[in-house]
Amino acid sequence: MNSEETPLVIDCQGASQIGILHKPEAPKKTAIVVVVAGGPQYRVGCARQIILWSRCLASNGYPVLRFDYRGFGDSAGEFKGFEHVDDDIKSAIDRLYTEIPELDEVVLWAECNAASSVMMYAWKDSRVKKLILQNPWVRNEMTQARTYIKHYYLMRLMQKSFWLKLFSFKFNPFASIASFLNLWQSAQQQKTDKKVDDDKGFSELTTYQEKMCEGLARFEGDVLLFMSGYSLIGKEFDELVNITERWKEVINKTLLTRIDEPDADHTFSRAIDREKLINNALTWLNR
Repeated sequence: MNSEETPLVIDCQGASQIGILHKPEAPKKTAIVVVVAGGPQYRVGCARQIILWSRCLASNGYPVLRFDYRGFGDSAGEFKGFEHVDDDIKSAIDRLYTEIPELDEVVLWAECNAASSVMMYAWKDSRVKKLILQNPWVRNEMTQARTYIKHYYLMRLMQKSFWLKLFSFKFNPFASIASFLNLWQSAQQQKTDKKVDDDKGFSELTTYQEKMCEGLARFEGDVLLFMSGYSLIGKEFDELVNITERWKEVINKTLLTRIDEPDADHTFSRAIDREKLINNALTWLNR
């Protein structure tokens, strides 16, 4: 199906966000808003992934809006971090409904810390009925240490570059041992659970990881979760879930479908992994 790509200027609290709307000839009443990770990315995405996903989704009838946060890419204003993009996401959805008022629902698609942002936001917006998430970001000292101890060092032993460095005497065992001991100390910290039952309690949560968990608990729609075998960020998310009873409870109760791609990297950058991801997403959306 053919689609038209239209640049948009989206007002967000007086600042101009730049977006691109992919509108099919015969658009479905389910639209997708792609929320970009708040690192060195903008609406094109790492390795042009977001453009490729958006065009494929639009060719299957789904309107797609990809946009830049304030202060990112071509948008004006100030970027305040992925924990503070509720207004950016809301403004994008508002403009999408202005362009296609006959929509029934919105799907938020997000990777890494954008997935974290979406978990904190989606429950507040009744227009959002589904989430597609990739390798959510939950970084803290303790889970990072546990993840590196369990996964990073084993991966390094399997890499040719490590052995080349070792046999060329460029490897410093003392520095590595010191680093490992620091990680081990951080890994011994204990994780505490928090559960809140009202909006006031939600606003008083102290960490974004807790807000992610409670936001997901309050979201009543379907969730599709993609996880990569070669993403330490994804491994860290699993580590947090495994050691936190509240996360386990939320994940088990959520209407969540999980798809693991053991050979994919964090961004699904290989063509074969990108194709699997988009095909699985379309199958899930077309149910």
